[in-house]
Amino acid sequence: MDIFRKIGAILIAILFVITAVFAIISFNFDRRGFTAETYQTAFAKEDFYNQLPTIMAETMVSSTSDQSGFPVVMQGMSAEAWDVFFRSVLPPEALKGMGDSALNSLFAYFDMQTDSAEFPLAPFKASLVSDTGVQAVFALLATQPDCTLAQMGQIALGLISEQEMLLCNPPAELKPLLTPVVRLQLQVTAAALPDQVTIATADQANDPRRNLRTARLIMRLSPLLPLGFLFLLTIFTVRSLKSWLQWWGIPFLSTGLIVTLMSLSGAPVIGLILKRLIISRAPVYLPAAFSNYASDVASAMVAAITRPIFWQGLILFFVGLGMVFILALIYMVRKMSQK
Repeated sequence: MDIFRKIGAILIAILFVITAVFAIISFNFDRRGFTAETYQTAFAKEDFYNQLPTIMAETMVSSTSDQSGFPVVMQGMSAEAWDVFFRSVLPPEALKGMGDSALNSLFAYFDMQTDSAEFPLAPFKASLVSDTGVQAVFALLATQPDCTLAQMGQIALGLISEQEMLLCNPPAELKPLLTPVVRLQLQVTAAALPDQVTIATADQANDPRRNLRTARLIMRLSPLLPLGFLFLLTIFTVRSLKSWLQWWGIPFLSTGLIVTLMSLSGAPVIGLILKRLIISRAPVYLPAAFSNYASDVASAMVAAITRPIFWQGLILFFVGLGMVFILALIYMVRKMSQK
């Protein structure tokens, strides 16, 4: 009878270790993986906000981008010129604010607090109609070669006919004449842009967030399963202080060791998986710059998620190690007393 009880206790201890590892990982992923703060920290660490102008610039020159709403002096620009323009119009704090706002909106959508997620354009529109916008246009023109007489004629013709034209750096004496025209076109452009763009919306008939909600509920309740096995283990085996130290200490030690090792090795592995998922599910027009930084951002996000898992595993490891150490001391003292 004792043999069957011991075998059952060992099986329960193994089940405790397996479910405890799963519970620690899933519970922390629910707590950290679905909060905007985790991704904001990862984006800031990898300097991803600073890459947004490059991503926006490459999107503007993609085959699917429509630039007809922008001033004619800005149509047909290269990705490098768009990059300069976006960085001139949007300072780092504005880029971070737009990115953080989009993340907050996205996770409010995931939490089913709203039926859509929005990317704000209001800061961009405000900068566009200000003196910063006008200066940004002239700043990108200054990066071009000086205008020839033929190009000056083309500028005049382009402003009248609203057709695409080559970029060049106009003489300083002509800038006061061009300023009102550029300002007016920027105002028209800003008025035509929406205050925000929808980046995700719910399909009431088949909303995938319902499955996500169920998965998150399972993650939150996952610690109950190992606690149940620990309760059964206690009933089956604990008869004294020694048996308690043995049947709790070894499973705690094993669980803590496994979780700690998984948290240390998990970030680069899961980061690679996330990168592959991002690239495979991304739209075909997604700029290459986003894919280039996907691995770093994914690794940083996984590191932010696995950090608390590491500390919890380490604490559990040392608790188990302490219990096993005390158990070993008891055996040593007993052997010495028998001599």
